[in-house]
Amino acid sequence: MTTKRETWNTHMGMIAAMIGTAIGLGNIWRFPYLCGKYGGATFLVPYVILLFGVAIFAMMCEWVLGRHTKRDPLGAFDKIRFPFGRDIGAWGIIGPFFLYSYYIVITSWVIFFIFASFEGLYFGRDTGEYFCSFLGSKSIFITHFFSVFVTSAILAMGVQKGIERACKIMIPALFVLLIVIAVRSVTLPGALEGVEFYMRPRWEGLFSPETWIAALGQVFFTLSLGMGAMLIYGSYLRDEWGIPMNALCVTLGNTSASILAGFAIFPAAFALGFGDIIGGSESIGLTFFVLPKVFEVMPGGHLFGGLFFILLTFGAVSSAISIQEPAIAWLKDEAGWSRPKSSVFTGIILWFMGIPFILNGFVKGGLGDKLALLSKMDVIIAQLAIPIFGIISIIAVGYFMQDRGFDEMNKNARVRLSKTPLKFWIRAVVPIFVGLLFILSLLKVLEDNHVIPAVLPTFRDMQFNSIGITPMTVFMIIFTALLFWGGFIFATVKVLTIEKDKKRKRDGHKHSG
Repeated sequence: MTTKRETWNTHMGMIAAMIGTAIGLGNIWRFPYLCGKYGGATFLVPYVILLFGVAIFAMMCEWVLGRHTKRDPLGAFDKIRFPFGRDIGAWGIIGPFFLYSYYIVITSWVIFFIFASFEGLYFGRDTGEYFCSFLGSKSIFITHFFSVFVTSAILAMGVQKGIERACKIMIPALFVLLIVIAVRSVTLPGALEGVEFYMRPRWEGLFSPETWIAALGQVFFTLSLGMGAMLIYGSYLRDEWGIPMNALCVTLGNTSASILAGFAIFPAAFALGFGDIIGGSESIGLTFFVLPKVFEVMPGGHLFGGLFFILLTFGAVSSAISIQEPAIAWLKDEAGWSRPKSSVFTGIILWFMGIPFILNGFVKGGLGDKLALLSKMDVIIAQLAIPIFGIISIIAVGYFMQDRGFDEMNKNARVRLSKTPLKFWIRAVVPIFVGLLFILSLLKVLEDNHVIPAVLPTFRDMQFNSIGITPMTVFMIIFTALLFWGGFIFATVKVLTIEKDKKRKRDGHKHSG
């Protein structure tokens, strides 16, 4: 049973929702801790290569599947007659539940820190110890319930009134405050050491398969690829909106937030004495004990801290919305349920699935022990499950939709992609590259769990010596600023200008008719 498909109301609202889908904890929590673990810009270099060489094409393929079929993941693969389409598409419904189960727990941490910031509860305390004590407190059960409730409530209101309206407010506000915090971070005494760590590549680290595996998982995770979310959001795209430029805009917008998050965290981490934990097991909680220290030394820190965690909640919730949406769309499309009923039902299931990750926080030990279950699930989902579904989406468009898929990608696009090189890249280069990294990732997971003996070289922490800001660091700062911040502004203006031109022509035809 199917119902009339909802669509995005405005182009700007669509861009905000797509970026909101991608921007969240993956940018401000996950990106910095992986960047720290794998050597700053040593991680950033493969991340950028995979972003533009793989992830942007995977995003376009998921949008193509969604817009062409106007269905949920299960229905989309079935409609294009993909082998075992309904079984494979089911992962786009079930898989996000496992991601959401721990993602919403992290969202509950953010919500707690809103209250803790306004009240100044961590001011004058060891923020690492404070964070650990919170993980084993009853407060987390309350914030966890509230997180699931808010996400489900927004989803119950629908695409235009709920998702789009919320993202149009939340995402610009998050960017503004992130810029304020990054400026404060880099102006702290001793912050330049953190800038140097963050922006100077250590080239020897680029030969580590582990770095590339982590970068692949991050580009898929942060862009909400391989989990059905972009496919669903693509099904709400209007036919008159071109895919390539919009995909570029969303990709640049998402990564702009990640780069800003790095400038907010690493300079502050070194300036405030947290440099020695970067790269260790405790760095997974970096956002929750470095940034609070920044707020403590900022004028009006209570206010800025509270506002930041409110806006980080916006980003976390906007991403959580996209993770829960595939299941809701499936219940609406296939079972004929109403959106409110689907939202409540999925919310209850997801609340129960988060409980094991909360209970892990009550074990004795340090932060690494309290987050052990969450860390393992994050590796399995981000480095194994998400990329394999992404490969399948690319193969579905490249080999099963064939010309229909490439035509859909260029439909009504002012900037069109040349079909011959596009076919070669999507059919051959991207699947082979992602497939190779997936195999290496699987071997790494098996090694870490002692299922097989070690076969891959292990990533080794690279020696970091503070020698001031080097020319390579300056180059990397300029390069990332122009590519991501400048590129995002240019691409957004270009997309909206193209849309205005199209609207003007349509209105002219109507009047002439």
